Amino acid sequence: MSTIEAYDIKAKKKVSMNNPKPYLMKNGSWALKGTSSETGINLFKIVGRQKPVIGQSRFEAFKNLFTSRQCECEKQC
Repeated sequence: MSTIEAYDIKAKKKVSMNNPKPYLMKNGSWALKGTSSETGINLFKIVGRQKPVIGQSRFEAFKNLFTSRQCECEKQC
């Protein structure tokens, strides 16, 4: 997954965003919400009219880990 950078007001520079989540604004544009890796404040980055594709969330990865495994009886459980 590529790192998403946004401008941090406190640090006065671009920093990587932790836990980015897509957010649909009232005007139909998409943005990313997350927290700063340096100061921990909320970051907001407008990305455009198309929904951003972010790597698999921790919940989806955890869910896939248990739903796609095979048990000892060679069947998919």
